[in-house]
Amino acid sequence: MKLRGKSILVTGAASGIGRAIARRVASEEPSVVICVDKNERGASTVAGELAAGGTSSYSVAVDLADREAIELLAHVVTEQSGGVDVLFANAGVSFGGGLDTLEEAWQTSWDVNVMAQVRLARSFIPGMIERGGGYVVNTASAAGLLTNLGALSYAVTKHGSVALSEWIAITHGRDNIKVSVLCPMGVRTNMLFPEEGRQNDEHRLAQAAVLEAGDVLEPEEVADKVVAAMDAEEFLILPHENVRSFYSFRANDTSKWIAAMARYQDRLAGD
Repeated sequence: MKLRGKSILVTGAASGIGRAIARRVASEEPSVVICVDKNERGASTVAGELAAGGTSSYSVAVDLADREAIELLAHVVTEQSGGVDVLFANAGVSFGGGLDTLEEAWQTSWDVNVMAQVRLARSFIPGMIERGGGYVVNTASAAGLLTNLGALSYAVTKHGSVALSEWIAITHGRDNIKVSVLCPMGVRTNMLFPEEGRQNDEHRLAQAAVLEAGDVLEPEEVADKVVAAMDAEEFLILPHENVRSFYSFRANDTSKWIAAMARYQDRLAGD
């Protein structure tokens, strides 16, 4: 899909991959870029930057864990922009931990990483269909194709994001709804490199696994790959090419994959 003249909404637009995507798509001459984030100041700053560069843009502060807030977002966007042609459901959260992960962390992971994407799709895809089609890009993670050592709730919910994306592609392809799912590995964001003091042993294990597995990309590199993949209408967007071989290994010999990952985890943990 070409983005020129399209109404584009980006969640998680205040920082990281979301901010990079908002900036990148602005160069494609869209009709408007809507910057959505819980961080009101950050989203407003990005929207202001785009507007200063000549792109029509505005921000909406939304807690994507809140169902009613997403419904209100849809109302605001419909009133101001007439709807959305391209939806980047990019916002996400990550918590370190295993079976001891707190219920509150599980609920937040579920609400933001999965249900926000469900609710955004529910809110905007019907309007896309009425206008003849649209494009949805859900940000999952390589963890959604593989797993994430040290971060159980993240791995589980990112698998959910991939499954949701597949379902929408299968069910609404005939409605001219194009779908991609973004599955990066290491990207230089606050999620991979949190502030000092915010890491525990599980965070450090998850970080070590990602850093050892491949290159750490800049968010801008990821955004470029996203736009190129959309132009080709590719379902899987894999900024790290080695993820494709890992994914193939997992699918073709899952038992061997699990054994290899268990050994890898033991080595990283120093057991």
